[in-house]
Order: sequence, then structure tokens, then C-alpha cells
Amino acid sequence: MINRTYFSQLALGIFLALAMVSLSASEFPAKPIKIIVPFSPGGGSDVITRLLAEKMSADLGVSVLVENKPGASSIIGTDVMAKSAPDGYTILMTNRAITVNPWLFKLPYDTAKITPVIQLVSSPLLLVSSTKAPFKNLNEMIAYAKSNPNKVSVGNSGVGQLPHLAAVLFEKSSGVELTMVNYKGSGSSVTDLIGGQIDLSFGTVPSFMQQIKNKTLIPLGVSSTTRNAALPTVPSISEALPTYELLSWFGFFAPPNTPKPVVDKLYHSISRALTNPELKARLNDEGLDITALDPEKFKKVFISDLAFWQKFIKENNIKLE
Repeated sequence: MINRTYFSQLALGIFLALAMVSLSASEFPAKPIKIIVPFSPGGGSDVITRLLAEKMSADLGVSVLVENKPGASSIIGTDVMAKSAPDGYTILMTNRAITVNPWLFKLPYDTAKITPVIQLVSSPLLLVSSTKAPFKNLNEMIAYAKSNPNKVSVGNSGVGQLPHLAAVLFEKSSGVELTMVNYKGSGSSVTDLIGGQIDLSFGTVPSFMQQIKNKTLIPLGVSSTTRNAALPTVPSISEALPTYELLSWFGFFAPPNTPKPVVDKLYHSISRALTNPELKARLNDEGLDITALDPEKFKKVFISDLAFWQKFIKENNIKLE
């Protein structure tokens, strides 16, 4: 016999749970929001996040705080967000590395279950060379590297980081053989690059902008299929290698199972902040293109990136040392 009382109570429980979710979403936000940045303070992503937090706070009427939790290739900060309550009060601002990490590390969270909120910006990586290198532009570098296998060295901030992956993709696209020099962070590699201990490095446009202005590094090419507005005279690598493209991006994420109304409120607040003229000018000056992809479009990019890096890392046998 069916226990009608049991099913009535079950239905009531489900109804009340859904009502509570709806109520909490409609009242969101009712307290301060915390944005976790899984990188050290003072970097480009940290500066961008603090500018956004200020605009979001004015828009939402609550404090929006930024907390840096660097370490373990951004895994520490991402783990804190992923295990937070799915209520929108703890969110993450990170970069494309979040789609690379699952294929290099044993993670304490399931990346595929994290909730994409908005892709903020995309940007190319920039290939730069030492002023002491035996070439001065991209075509000269490719020709020299082909004639001198493994004599051109390229530094990066660590195996599996985007600059390293960009160098691997460059080898595949150009047919050259480079000597990879792996550092534990970007600071030492830039110092050695300026000093001529290594020949090349990939990095974000903002990370090399000051050295380019000071003429201590030579910009060879950007990794997008078009030139970058911040460096209009620097060619796209695809002008020499038509198949080459690798973009970096930054975006916001929420814990798994965050209700859609909460995600939508966060998205709309952040996208409004991105229309601020001062912020737009700052981002464009840094070579960043505002994309403001909504949750559904960003989710498609996120899923596509996870599949791309899984295949790329396996095919190129990329493993942590």
C-alpha cells in the first residue's frame, strides 16, 4: 500500500526547499560578497578584480571584498571557492589555467562541476625576445631556429602554465625545436631574458609592456589571429604561421549548483561594471579585449577548453616534473 502521508510530506519538503532557494535568490545579495583571486597580490588579475569589486559594490549595494589565496598553480584558491556554499557569496576570478589543471594534477574538486558566471576578457600571449638574441623579428627567429635546432631557448613560468603550452604549440606549428627552460614563476625568467641567459619567452601583454617601453625586450608577435590594439605594430604570429592561435582569458566562477537567478545577478552586475569608461580604458591599455560572455556562452567555452587541453596535453606527453 502506498504511504500517502510519506509522499505528502516529501512533496511538501521539496516545495519548501525550492521556495527557500527562490527566496534566497530574490533577496541576493543581502551580505558582503567575497571574490577569491588564486594569485599573489599586485598582479594584473588582482588589480582588475579590485577595480571590478569597487564597481560591483556600488551596483549591488553591499561590500565586495577581494581575498588573495595564491599557491599550487591556483588550485588552493579554486578549492576554497569550489567547496563554499552555492549561494553566490564566495566566487572566484581566475584565468584559462583552470581548464588545464585537471589534466596535470589530482585535484580536490571536480572542475567540470564549477559554475561559469562570466568571461570578462580575452587576450593574446606575447612572444618576446632578448635584445641579445641573434634575431630581431619573428621571421628571423623562425629561420634561425630551423637552422639551429635546440639552440634557441625559451623560458616559461612552469610546466603546464600557458606560456609553456604556447611554446609547445609554437614548436608544433613551426616545425622548430626549442630548448625549454622551466622556472618556478615568471620573475626569474624575465630577469634572465633581459640578461640574455635565455632567448625567448611567452607571457601576457601587460606583463611585458614596461620592458617593451624601456626597450629591454623585443616584441616578436602576439598569439591571436589579429594584431593587438595595445601593440599595433607587432605582428600576429599567425602572419608567419597561419595555424597558430592561443588566447588567454579571465572569468568569474561560482561553486557547483549555484542557483541560476544568483548567477544571473552576478553576471549582470559584473557586465555593467565592464561598461565603465575608466575600467574599459584601463583594460584596453593593458591589451585586454572585453568579451563579457554570459553564463551559457561562457559555459560552452569552458567545456570546449577542458576537452582541448585534455587532448593537447595527452598528445604532447606533457607531465609535471
